[in-house]
This record gives sequence, structure tokens and C-alpha cells, in this order.
Amino acid sequence: MPSSPYSVETESGESYDGISEDLLFELIDELSYPDNSYLTVEPQGLENKWYVVVALDSDKRLEVEYRNPDNKEHRIVTGGMPAEIARDVTIWVTTVVRG
Repeated sequence: MPSSPYSVETESGESYDGISEDLLFELIDELSYPDNSYLTVEPQGLENKWYVVVALDSDKRLEVEYRNPDNKEHRIVTGGMPAEIARDVTIWVTTVVRG
């Protein structure tokens, strides 16, 4: 059984069980185009239903994609600072996990 119901993985291959706002801030702040341009937060196990992707484009703009098919949510938020994105993703994931 995983120690956390969700994990975060970067394009460069780093993987972490669970998330914290501080960890997300660090990982978002370390994103660089094109070698480490995104990270994904998703549940562990076989039932990967929801996910969040934070991506950095070639113009150094951040984009966050939230998807949760259980409540038919799919939205993309463009722009923002790493600290506010880390906070928003942490809140969204916590809300989804607690369901």
C-alpha cells in the first residue's frame, strides 16, 4: 500500500509520494523548458481517474490543467506565480482526495 494516495512526477523522472505546498512550489520553480517542462500530480494505483498537470511553455508561461472525470471537471488555467499555483493545486488535490 502506498504511503500516500497520490504522487507527483516530473518530466525529468523525479517522483514523490504525496505533495505539500512547499514541495510543489520548489518543483514548479525548477521547471525549465524543454527538458523539465511539466509535472503531474495523480492518484497512485490502478484507478488513475483525476490528475493535475503543471506545464511551462517555451515562452516561460505556466499552465495548469485540472481533470476530474468523477464530477466532469476539466479546466485549464494559464498564468500565475509558482507560489499561488502550488497553493491552488494543493487545495484542489486535498479536496478531490477527501471527496
